[in-house]
Amino acid sequence: MKLRVLVIDDDEIFNLMADILLRNLGITTRPQCFTSGQEALAYLSRQGATDTTYLLFLDINMPTMSGWEVLECLQALPNQQRIHVVIVTSSIDRADERRAWEFAQVIDYMIKPLQREKLLTLKKHRKLAAFFRRG
Repeated sequence: MKLRVLVIDDDEIFNLMADILLRNLGITTRPQCFTSGQEALAYLSRQGATDTTYLLFLDINMPTMSGWEVLECLQALPNQQRIHVVIVTSSIDRADERRAWEFAQVIDYMIKPLQREKLLTLKKHRKLAAFFRRG
């Protein structure tokens, strides 16, 4: 089984910084970056039934399709149980955080900017740790 990382944010500078940080921390060697929820959902829909687990870094506030709408659409995907979401947002509204935890796929909630220490905790998360064990 493999882990594929997707960064979904309408801010291309954020995507570039996330790409560099995720590579440097050994979370992924090649994250897929998307500037819209529609692009990311189309990508996930094309993947079908594989042995791949997906880790999504998802922004809430995006034009056209919000992160909330992306989360709703994830519920309908056949491989939804292998999709784990980290909400990455500039929102400090506690209501947003409470709402995020209502989705089964959400495994963490991070306030921008991304912090190395917080990202490193993902390597120990019970749903992800197996991907980071050295063999």
